[in-house]
Amino acid sequence: MEMLPKIIKYLIMYVPAILGLHAFLYSKYPKYYFFFLRILSKWRDTTWSVNVNYKLAEVDGAYQKIETILKDMYKSERYKRSVNMVNKKYYECGRFNILIQDDFNTGELSSNTVFVRIPQLNVTLNNAEEVLRELRELFNTIERQISPLNSMYNMDVQFKAGQNPFYGLMVQRLGKSNVEHFECVFPISSIVSKNGGNDRNRHFLRVFKEKMTINEGSFDILEETAKRALLFK
Repeated sequence: MEMLPKIIKYLIMYVPAILGLHAFLYSKYPKYYFFFLRILSKWRDTTWSVNVNYKLAEVDGAYQKIETILKDMYKSERYKRSVNMVNKKYYECGRFNILIQDDFNTGELSSNTVFVRIPQLNVTLNNAEEVLRELRELFNTIERQISPLNSMYNMDVQFKAGQNPFYGLMVQRLGKSNVEHFECVFPISSIVSKNGGNDRNRHFLRVFKEKMTINEGSFDILEETAKRALLFK
Protein backbone atom coordinates (compact mmCIF):
# COMPACT_ATOMS: atom_id res chain seq x y z
CA MET A 1 0.00 0.00 0.00
CA GLU A 2 2.94 2.31 0.60
CA MET A 3 3.78 2.17 -3.12
CA LEU A 4 0.30 3.27 -4.21
CA PRO A 5 0.77 7.02 -3.55
CA LYS A 6 4.06 6.93 -5.46
CA ILE A 7 2.44 5.17 -8.42
CA ILE A 8 -0.38 7.73 -8.47
CA LYS A 9 2.17 10.54 -8.26
CA TYR A 10 4.13 9.20 -11.23
CA LEU A 11 0.94 8.69 -13.22
CA ILE A 12 -0.09 12.29 -12.58
CA MET A 13 3.37 13.48 -13.63
CA TYR A 14 3.95 11.40 -16.76
CA VAL A 15 0.57 10.42 -18.25
CA PRO A 16 -0.23 13.95 -19.54
CA ALA A 17 3.22 14.11 -21.16
CA ILE A 18 2.75 10.70 -22.81
CA LEU A 19 -0.72 11.65 -24.05
CA GLY A 20 0.62 14.95 -25.33
CA LEU A 21 3.41 13.16 -27.22
CA HIS A 22 0.90 10.70 -28.66
CA ALA A 23 -1.37 13.56 -29.83
CA PHE A 24 1.60 15.33 -31.44
CA LEU A 25 2.84 12.23 -33.28
CA TYR A 26 -0.70 11.23 -34.27
CA SER A 27 -1.38 14.62 -35.88
CA LYS A 28 2.06 15.32 -37.40
CA TYR A 29 3.47 12.00 -38.59
CA PRO A 30 1.42 9.83 -41.00
CA LYS A 31 3.55 6.72 -40.37
CA TYR A 32 2.75 6.89 -36.64
CA TYR A 33 -0.88 7.57 -37.53
CA PHE A 34 -1.08 4.39 -39.59
CA PHE A 35 0.79 2.40 -36.93
CA PHE A 36 -1.79 3.47 -34.37
CA LEU A 37 -4.70 2.73 -36.71
CA ARG A 38 -3.32 -0.76 -37.31
CA ILE A 39 -3.95 -1.54 -33.65
CA LEU A 40 -7.53 -0.27 -33.75
CA SER A 41 -8.63 -1.26 -37.25
CA LYS A 42 -11.64 -3.57 -37.49
CA TRP A 43 -12.58 -3.41 -41.19
CA ARG A 44 -13.34 -6.68 -42.89
CA ASP A 45 -15.02 -6.21 -46.27
CA THR A 46 -14.35 -3.55 -48.89
CA THR A 47 -15.17 -2.93 -52.55
CA TRP A 48 -12.35 -1.83 -54.84
CA SER A 49 -12.32 -0.24 -58.27
CA VAL A 50 -9.11 0.28 -60.22
CA ASN A 51 -8.64 2.71 -63.11
CA VAL A 52 -5.49 3.00 -65.21
CA ASN A 53 -4.51 5.45 -67.97
CA TYR A 54 -1.69 4.45 -70.32
CA LYS A 55 -0.37 7.21 -72.58
CA LEU A 56 1.11 5.55 -75.68
CA ALA A 57 3.06 6.61 -78.72
CA GLU A 58 0.53 4.61 -80.79
CA VAL A 59 -2.67 2.85 -79.73
CA ASP A 60 -2.47 0.39 -82.65
CA GLY A 61 -1.54 -3.07 -81.41
CA ALA A 62 -2.13 -2.26 -77.72
CA TYR A 63 -5.42 -4.18 -77.56
CA GLN A 64 -3.89 -7.30 -79.08
CA LYS A 65 -0.94 -7.20 -76.70
CA ILE A 66 -3.16 -6.80 -73.63
CA GLU A 67 -5.51 -9.57 -74.78
CA THR A 68 -2.55 -11.91 -75.28
CA ILE A 69 -1.42 -11.16 -71.73
CA LEU A 70 -4.88 -11.92 -70.35
CA LYS A 71 -5.09 -15.21 -72.24
CA ASP A 72 -1.66 -16.27 -71.00
CA MET A 73 -2.30 -15.28 -67.37
CA TYR A 74 -5.81 -16.74 -67.09
CA LYS A 75 -5.71 -19.71 -69.46
CA SER A 76 -6.28 -22.10 -66.54
CA GLU A 77 -9.11 -20.01 -65.05
CA ARG A 78 -12.36 -18.46 -66.22
CA TYR A 79 -11.60 -16.35 -69.30
CA LYS A 80 -14.22 -14.74 -71.52
CA ARG A 81 -14.33 -11.76 -73.87
CA SER A 82 -17.94 -10.54 -73.77
CA VAL A 83 -17.50 -7.22 -75.64
CA ASN A 84 -15.29 -7.01 -78.73
CA MET A 85 -15.69 -3.58 -80.34
CA VAL A 86 -12.86 -1.83 -82.19
CA ASN A 87 -12.26 0.67 -79.38
CA LYS A 88 -13.85 -1.13 -76.45
CA LYS A 89 -13.40 -4.62 -75.06
CA TYR A 90 -14.64 -6.33 -71.91
CA TYR A 91 -13.08 -9.44 -70.35
CA GLU A 92 -13.90 -11.76 -67.48
CA CYS A 93 -10.58 -13.06 -66.13
CA GLY A 94 -10.53 -15.03 -62.92
CA ARG A 95 -11.67 -12.71 -60.15
CA PHE A 96 -11.41 -9.61 -62.38
CA ASN A 97 -13.84 -8.02 -64.82
CA ILE A 98 -11.69 -5.82 -67.07
CA LEU A 99 -12.90 -3.04 -69.37
CA ILE A 100 -10.37 -1.71 -71.92
CA GLN A 101 -11.00 1.24 -74.24
CA ASP A 102 -9.29 4.29 -75.70
CA ASP A 103 -10.40 7.89 -76.26
CA PHE A 104 -12.35 6.93 -79.45
CA ASN A 105 -10.57 9.62 -81.49
CA THR A 106 -8.14 9.22 -84.37
CA GLY A 107 -5.46 11.31 -85.97
CA GLU A 108 -4.52 14.63 -84.38
CA LEU A 109 -7.55 14.52 -82.08
CA SER A 110 -6.41 11.31 -80.41
CA SER A 111 -4.67 11.49 -77.04
CA ASN A 112 -3.31 7.96 -77.68
CA THR A 113 -4.49 6.94 -74.22
CA VAL A 114 -5.74 3.46 -73.33
CA PHE A 115 -8.00 3.20 -70.27
CA VAL A 116 -8.18 0.02 -68.21
CA ARG A 117 -10.93 -0.32 -65.59
CA ILE A 118 -11.58 -3.07 -63.04
CA PRO A 119 -14.88 -2.27 -61.28
CA GLN A 120 -16.63 -3.66 -58.21
CA LEU A 121 -13.97 -5.96 -56.83
CA ASN A 122 -15.00 -7.43 -53.47
CA VAL A 123 -11.98 -7.74 -51.17
CA THR A 124 -11.69 -9.02 -47.61
CA LEU A 125 -8.99 -8.45 -45.04
CA ASN A 126 -7.71 -11.99 -45.61
CA ASN A 127 -7.30 -11.80 -49.40
CA ALA A 128 -6.30 -8.13 -49.84
CA GLU A 129 -2.57 -8.82 -50.21
CA GLU A 130 -3.25 -11.61 -52.71
CA VAL A 131 -5.43 -9.29 -54.81
CA LEU A 132 -2.79 -6.54 -54.72
CA ARG A 133 -0.09 -8.99 -55.78
CA GLU A 134 -2.20 -10.27 -58.68
CA LEU A 135 -2.94 -6.72 -59.82
CA ARG A 136 0.76 -5.84 -59.65
CA GLU A 137 1.70 -8.85 -61.79
CA LEU A 138 -0.99 -7.95 -64.33
CA PHE A 139 -0.13 -4.26 -64.64
CA ASN A 140 3.63 -4.75 -64.61
CA THR A 141 3.27 -7.29 -67.43
CA ILE A 142 1.08 -4.90 -69.42
CA GLU A 143 3.58 -2.06 -68.99
CA ARG A 144 6.45 -4.24 -70.17
CA GLN A 145 4.54 -5.18 -73.32
CA ILE A 146 2.99 -1.85 -74.37
CA SER A 147 5.80 0.44 -73.07
CA PRO A 148 3.62 3.46 -72.16
CA LEU A 149 5.06 6.98 -72.25
CA ASN A 150 3.50 7.46 -68.83
CA SER A 151 1.00 5.70 -66.60
CA MET A 152 -1.47 6.79 -63.93
CA TYR A 153 -3.16 4.39 -61.52
CA ASN A 154 -6.18 5.12 -59.37
CA MET A 155 -7.66 2.80 -56.76
CA ASP A 156 -10.85 3.53 -54.84
CA VAL A 157 -11.56 1.48 -51.71
CA GLN A 158 -15.19 1.66 -50.60
CA PHE A 159 -15.75 0.84 -46.92
CA LYS A 160 -18.79 -1.28 -46.15
CA ALA A 161 -21.20 -0.82 -43.26
CA GLY A 162 -19.53 2.44 -42.26
CA GLN A 163 -16.34 0.65 -41.17
CA ASN A 164 -13.97 3.48 -42.02
CA PRO A 165 -10.78 2.79 -40.00
CA PHE A 166 -9.72 6.43 -40.31
CA TYR A 167 -12.53 7.78 -38.14
CA GLY A 168 -11.10 9.22 -34.95
CA LEU A 169 -12.57 9.17 -31.47
CA MET A 170 -14.39 12.47 -31.93
CA VAL A 171 -16.18 11.24 -35.04
CA GLN A 172 -17.10 8.00 -33.25
CA ARG A 173 -18.66 10.00 -30.42
CA LEU A 174 -20.61 12.28 -32.75
CA GLY A 175 -21.96 9.31 -34.67
CA LYS A 176 -21.11 8.50 -38.28
CA SER A 177 -24.64 9.36 -39.46
CA ASN A 178 -24.08 12.96 -38.29
CA VAL A 179 -20.93 13.44 -40.37
CA GLU A 180 -21.78 15.29 -43.60
CA HIS A 181 -18.23 15.47 -44.97
CA PHE A 182 -14.98 13.82 -43.89
CA GLU A 183 -11.62 14.08 -45.66
CA CYS A 184 -7.99 13.31 -44.78
CA VAL A 185 -5.20 13.99 -47.27
CA PHE A 186 -1.73 12.41 -47.05
CA PRO A 187 1.15 12.93 -49.49
CA ILE A 188 2.18 9.45 -50.60
CA SER A 189 5.83 10.43 -50.08
CA SER A 190 5.12 10.75 -46.35
CA ILE A 191 3.83 7.16 -46.24
CA VAL A 192 6.12 5.40 -48.72
CA SER A 193 9.62 6.75 -49.37
CA LYS A 194 10.05 7.67 -53.03
CA ASN A 195 13.33 8.95 -54.43
CA GLY A 196 14.63 9.75 -50.98
CA GLY A 197 11.22 11.01 -49.85
CA ASN A 198 10.89 13.53 -52.70
CA ASP A 199 7.59 13.31 -54.57
CA ARG A 200 7.83 15.89 -57.33
CA ASN A 201 4.37 15.07 -58.66
CA ARG A 202 2.77 15.29 -55.22
CA HIS A 203 0.54 12.24 -55.47
CA PHE A 204 -1.87 11.81 -52.58
CA LEU A 205 -3.84 9.30 -50.57
CA ARG A 206 -7.27 10.76 -49.82
CA VAL A 207 -9.73 9.36 -47.29
CA PHE A 208 -13.39 10.38 -47.44
CA LYS A 209 -16.43 9.42 -45.42
CA GLU A 210 -17.08 6.12 -47.19
CA LYS A 211 -13.96 5.49 -49.28
CA MET A 212 -10.21 5.82 -49.66
CA THR A 213 -8.61 6.77 -52.99
CA ILE A 214 -4.97 6.46 -54.08
CA ASN A 215 -3.48 8.06 -57.21
CA GLU A 216 0.02 7.09 -58.29
CA GLY A 217 2.11 6.77 -61.44
CA SER A 218 3.59 3.43 -60.32
CA PHE A 219 1.45 0.47 -59.28
CA ASP A 220 4.31 -0.84 -57.13
CA ILE A 221 4.14 2.33 -55.02
CA LEU A 222 0.32 2.27 -55.05
CA GLU A 223 0.45 -1.30 -53.74
CA GLU A 224 2.87 -0.35 -50.96
CA THR A 225 0.71 2.66 -50.05
CA ALA A 226 -2.40 0.47 -49.87
CA LYS A 227 -0.60 -1.98 -47.59
CA ARG A 228 0.46 0.82 -45.24
CA ALA A 229 -2.86 2.66 -45.32
CA LEU A 230 -5.38 -0.17 -45.55
CA LEU A 231 -3.56 -3.15 -44.05
CA PHE A 232 -1.34 -0.96 -41.82
CA LYS A 233 1.75 -2.98 -42.70
